[in-house]
Amino acid sequence: MPLEHKRPLYAGDVFEGEVQGLYVQAHVFSEPSSYGISEGRMSRLTVYPNRQKEFSKRLANYDRGWDGKPPEVCTIRAVIEAAVRQFDHRAVDWQFEALR
Repeated sequence: MPLEHKRPLYAGDVFEGEVQGLYVQAHVFSEPSSYGISEGRMSRLTVYPNRQKEFSKRLANYDRGWDGKPPEVCTIRAVIEAAVRQFDHRAVDWQFEALR
C-alpha cells in the first residue's frame, strides 16, 4: 500500500501509512539530497510495529542518517525499500548506507 500524504511542512511533506504490515512515517522533499536515503528525496523515515508510533518501539529510524546503523532485518529492509521505490523509483544501496 502506498504511503498517504498527511501534512505539508515548512519544507517537504510528511507521508504515513502501512507498508507490508509495518507502520511508516516519511519526510519527503521535492529534490534529492545527500541527506536522503541513498541520496534520494526521503530525509527522515521511521518504521514502527503499529500505528501507535511509540518512540521506544521504533524498528528503524533515519533522520539525515541512521540511528546507529541501517537495519539488518530483511522484513524491515523490505519496508524501507518499498518506501524508497515509491518516492525515488530506485533501490536502496545498503552498502552505501552502511558507510554513512
